Amino acid sequence: MTEDVTAARPGIGALLQDLDRAPPSELVDVCARWLARHVSAQGCVVLLSDYAEASLEPVAVDPATAPIRSQDLLDSAAGVAYREQRRVTAVVDPSGDAAAAGAAGSGVPGPAVVVYLPVSVRAERLGVLAVTLPGHHVGGGTMEVLDDVARVLGHVLTGARRYTDRFEMLRRRRELGLAAEIQWELLPSLAFELPAFSIAGTLEPAYEIGGDNFDYAVSAHCLTVGVSDAAGHGLRASLLASLSCTAMRNARRAHCSIVQQAETANRHLVEQFPGPDFVTGLILELDVDSGVGTILNAGHPPPLLVRDGAVSELLIPPELPLGLLGSTHYPVHPIALHPGDRLLLFTDGITEAHQRGGQDFGYRRLAALLADHHELAPPELVRHITRSVTESCNGEISDDATVVCLDWHPKQPQAQ
Repeated sequence: MTEDVTAARPGIGALLQDLDRAPPSELVDVCARWLARHVSAQGCVVLLSDYAEASLEPVAVDPATAPIRSQDLLDSAAGVAYREQRRVTAVVDPSGDAAAAGAAGSGVPGPAVVVYLPVSVRAERLGVLAVTLPGHHVGGGTMEVLDDVARVLGHVLTGARRYTDRFEMLRRRRELGLAAEIQWELLPSLAFELPAFSIAGTLEPAYEIGGDNFDYAVSAHCLTVGVSDAAGHGLRASLLASLSCTAMRNARRAHCSIVQQAETANRHLVEQFPGPDFVTGLILELDVDSGVGTILNAGHPPPLLVRDGAVSELLIPPELPLGLLGSTHYPVHPIALHPGDRLLLFTDGITEAHQRGGQDFGYRRLAALLADHHELAPPELVRHITRSVTESCNGEISDDATVVCLDWHPKQPQAQ
């Protein structure tokens, strides 16, 4: 007999305990059994975003869910739930669509309802939880329970990355290059938000990225953000990027300023890669309460600022790239954001992307994208930008392309 839905929410703690004890291969099964017991769920499928954010790949754990196919991120109910980060409900007939039938399970008479829920941790989008319910069993209390389960599952899957390759392997539609493997392991969470700011980043080509990187760190009142581009391609570029990023992290965690972080990375690059190799980069340190901070430019393209609907370049005077001259000093320059400002940091793979013999994607086109899609949240905006760049090159970009979006939206003081 199904337990009362109103009593299910306190049981989330028990679900978390069951998930914590379960092996990676059984995480979805644990959720499915719990949802069947508490909300009469007839099926449960998890779909994870692939590395390029082009499709949602199913976590198949038993014969009932094995037939579930990948879902297109732009042309499916699951894709809408992922892109817009909201609950999407679809009525399906198990005897009809194959994907719906697999989600609903076999032998389920009559129509059913599939609820697609975004699986995210803060703002980082992991995938979608698809839960099939009897058509008559959808209510407000049930939806709240499903929201809680999706939230718990997001944290569990994030933790699972540290002890299993299962879910990372499912996200790969093809083999990941060694250079890309190094770069993906360097990355922080692809998105994060707090009441004062939101940040998200992405890299392309996802399966072959070599020298691009971004990083950020949050403390009580400070946000540090960096984006970098190592010269060249392939494994050597990824090693340059890895050393640069790790050296700056090491200095940052030793309470060093962004100037000291840049100079530390510069020194190690000169020592370990003497010669013409270099890394360009921007590093920003921002007081998230006031929006005031400093930024330095190591030979990198300037960022774009969106303020009150207008897009402009922030012309930060560049110094030499990291790794060319050990004595290079990197001065900082002031920056002051206004509430509602959006800052876009990127590598030249975005603006210089082009088909052979064609024009570069360019600053003007990038600025137009920012102006036309100001309503998109940072995670969806950066995905949209990299998709637009890739499509402009017929799916083949010749250089790494990275973009990071930072929105500053501090709490407004309450009127007295």
